[in-house]
Amino acid sequence: MEGKMKAVVMEQEGKVVVREFDIPQIADDEVLVRLHQGNICTVDWQTFAGLRKSMGREFPWAGGHEMAGEIVEIGKDVTNVAVGDHVAFGTFTGCGACHMCRSGHADRCTSNSQYEKELNGVVGSFGFSQYSVFKAVACYKVAKDLAYEYAGFVEPLSTAIHGAKRARITCEDTVVIIGAGNLGLVNAQVARAFGGSVLVSEVLPERRAKAEKLGFPTADPTSENFNAILDEFTEGRGADVAILCAGNTAVNDQAIDILSIRGRAIFFASGHPTPELHVDSNMIHYKELELIGTYNSDPSDFQLSAKFLSDGTVKVAEMISQKIPMDECQRAFEAAATPGTYRVSITLD
Repeated sequence: MEGKMKAVVMEQEGKVVVREFDIPQIADDEVLVRLHQGNICTVDWQTFAGLRKSMGREFPWAGGHEMAGEIVEIGKDVTNVAVGDHVAFGTFTGCGACHMCRSGHADRCTSNSQYEKELNGVVGSFGFSQYSVFKAVACYKVAKDLAYEYAGFVEPLSTAIHGAKRARITCEDTVVIIGAGNLGLVNAQVARAFGGSVLVSEVLPERRAKAEKLGFPTADPTSENFNAILDEFTEGRGADVAILCAGNTAVNDQAIDILSIRGRAIFFASGHPTPELHVDSNMIHYKELELIGTYNSDPSDFQLSAKFLSDGTVKVAEMISQKIPMDECQRAFEAAATPGTYRVSITLD
């Protein structure tokens, strides 16, 4: 397809603009997608706000990896998707040859076969562009009646699914979700889908209200009756699984404190600056605790994520704070960086 397109580019910390590019051309194993919505994720707005300097990001940069759209062109070797399909995307496809790929962990591919590209000297994933090229194997079909801004949650939801698998959640587990932000609410729904009994721990009353609207009991960890609520929920034994959906020292301390014997703490969220972890190694020994890191997603996680969103197992309407046109991208990023905001979605018209 010939022509021009618009894309949002971060020129420096605190400044995003719309630039014009040629519509990229596809290879035989690729597809061209007309993107309709791109959701501003935590990495995007924290980079914008100057909170991710440790990542060494160079500018200009075209970020965004929570996007969805419609396939408008396919390469001659593509068989898994068709023109007209609505799709979201897996961020890691892997090389297929390294040890991690052949062990089933394409998200940990050691060849760094990621999906960033370069257009006119700008490097990035171009998740806030009107058109983008993807490997067909990185496309995951979603229901055509699923709003594009909801389909953009395929990537973050896949990370919660990855974490639930790492946690080995079953119907026998009590699960405490610490933090009711975007990914806290997503993790809560995933833990429930895996069979766990879920309690959401959150300081802010407006966020507890969102969790309750999704059907979860909640508790304020700073309240005097928190321990009583936890004891009733866990029948006095503590949480079998604690999923840390906020990255700070207080959350780390809370997670370790509430675990049952043989409990598992899932370190889902990163923290910037790096939080402290106060832990007694003898307690890990005697209680047989597991402290488990989780990061990224593999193809099976993306596949299940697309299904959960398409069939309504996971609902994300509560997590869209605003939809803002791409020509107002500066306002969109400022809104996303405002405390208390859930996802801001950029409309790519």
